[in-house]
Amino acid sequence: MNKSIWDETKIDKDYPSLKEDKEVDILIIGGGITGINSLYQLKDKDIILVERNKIGQGVTLNTTGKLTYLQSNIYNKIKDKNKKELYLKSQIKAINTIKNIIKDNNIECNLEKTKSYVFTKLDKEIKEIKKLKDFLISNNIKVYENDMPILKYKYSISVDDTYIFNVIEYINGLLDNIDDNKIYENTNIEKIEKNHDKYICYTKNNKIICNKIILATHYPYFIIPYFFPAKCYLEKSYIISFKEKMNPISLISYNKPTISMRTYKDNVLYLSESHNICNKTNDKKHFEKLLNNKIEHIWSNIDIITNDYLPYIGYIKDNIIISTGYNTWGMTNSVIASIIVKDIIDNKENVYAKLFDPKRNKLITRIISDSCSTLKGYYEGFKYSNIKCKCPHAKSKLIYNEIENTYDCPCHGSRFDINGKVIQGPSNKDIKIKKEKVSYNKKISTSFRS
Repeated sequence: MNKSIWDETKIDKDYPSLKEDKEVDILIIGGGITGINSLYQLKDKDIILVERNKIGQGVTLNTTGKLTYLQSNIYNKIKDKNKKELYLKSQIKAINTIKNIIKDNNIECNLEKTKSYVFTKLDKEIKEIKKLKDFLISNNIKVYENDMPILKYKYSISVDDTYIFNVIEYINGLLDNIDDNKIYENTNIEKIEKNHDKYICYTKNNKIICNKIILATHYPYFIIPYFFPAKCYLEKSYIISFKEKMNPISLISYNKPTISMRTYKDNVLYLSESHNICNKTNDKKHFEKLLNNKIEHIWSNIDIITNDYLPYIGYIKDNIIISTGYNTWGMTNSVIASIIVKDIIDNKENVYAKLFDPKRNKLITRIISDSCSTLKGYYEGFKYSNIKCKCPHAKSKLIYNEIENTYDCPCHGSRFDINGKVIQGPSNKDIKIKKEKVSYNKKISTSFRS
């Protein structure tokens, strides 16, 4: 049960690991939704993609799979009028792009058009949602009020032209249109060095020489000099799925703690218990709130929340491009990232490039807050750690997660399986377990089977 509902859909192809040295123009590091979208856009280039595990089996597997521009309270958080309007246009552009990709390639991925809702259960938030409604209307979007058919709420708005889909089936469709020789699985980049105008990327046994690098990893672990941890924090949430036949729907609460829901075939996906990963360490407490005898699957997700609520997409240094920081909206932002990256590679202007520039001005108060949150993660690891080993990334002590049977870093979100293999970055190395393996909690395992 500790698997995403998307784990039932398998990637159709297996790809080899890198067995020899390579020299290419462009290297993509990361085989999730961002990396595959980018590879699809750049498939005619001299390019390869490497993934340290299996394609589409990392953070992408934990998504709820929504394609919507109605994204909780994000537009009210972006204070600058021009920026919020441009961000809205970028999300609509992403939705239209992915629709066209699906249509042009006849991809069967359960794409369903549905209304998206934002709602609140609090009187004090009604004014804010009405402000959001006015913003959308001013951008020629039809907005409906108080027509959400499920859950108790005080006020809601909804929009049309949004979608839900199966992300793994979508990736399979993209892979069918990409040369198999451009993809390598189980190929971990351990180190990057600059040599004149080229980069040398080292795996355990081989090296890749390239001119440009696209970092499509969830957490860009190669950019320590740019203080990435000070520009964001990590948010963890839990998702369950259960059998219930409903009309297609997509909804999310206006504010935190987030409640999110969508349908998939005869299933409902329900997300809740979102929290800053450094502020709460009692995963069991959050998990047990969701226990229900109808549960089919339960899993967790970690999202990067940036200090100004906009993604980081673009050059971080000479010929290294990052695409990250999607603020829980990875499906649309991974697509817009691939469009921006293609234009960067082709030396074309892109209307969204400046908005998402990783070197843009920072909000000092948020940087201070996020830095303090990261430091708290070190303290939490020291206080609650129940194993001796440390995360290879930043040397924070790890906490055993008895719900998902993993070792988790409370600082930057690295995760390791029961045998110590890294399953989620930013750590780039495995760990050696220094105590006996810990088994699942029997009570919770029984609840899974009920």
